[in-house]
Amino acid sequence: MNYTAGQLQEAAGLSKEAFRHWKRVLPGFARGKSRRPSFSPGDVLASIVLQCLTHGCGVRIGDLKTVASTIFDVCNETSWDVLADRTLIIDLSRQACFMVPNADPMPGDGAVMVCPMEPIIGTLRDHLFRSSPVAAEKARQHSAEISGVASAEVQYR
Repeated sequence: MNYTAGQLQEAAGLSKEAFRHWKRVLPGFARGKSRRPSFSPGDVLASIVLQCLTHGCGVRIGDLKTVASTIFDVCNETSWDVLADRTLIIDLSRQACFMVPNADPMPGDGAVMVCPMEPIIGTLRDHLFRSSPVAAEKARQHSAEISGVASAEVQYR
């Protein structure tokens, strides 16, 4: 079964203006460029995922252009039963996305952006060490002082 542009817009919560803009920007909407465009259930799902990222997380649709084609492919090539047990990870810095099994429940029921802290901390440590070895040592001492705090006690949402 295929869906019309209007049905896709309604399901994804897209205005006509947003839909037109997405058609210009996203390769996944190229399927719907015929006189009577039709979209697969996977296209509708991918559109909802992209709407969650743009509306829920404030990411511009143009910033998702590269990963959008992968999102469309995943949503069209993988059963929804399998997808329901996965989490979509989007790495905008590498312009890539991938699915991982749901190991731990994610907080909330909407889009969640994942930010690995290890590379950020590594970059900051390198910067501090290059700019001031004294500042780097103070940061290391601060980290050692608070390392006794259980990670369960420090939660940011």
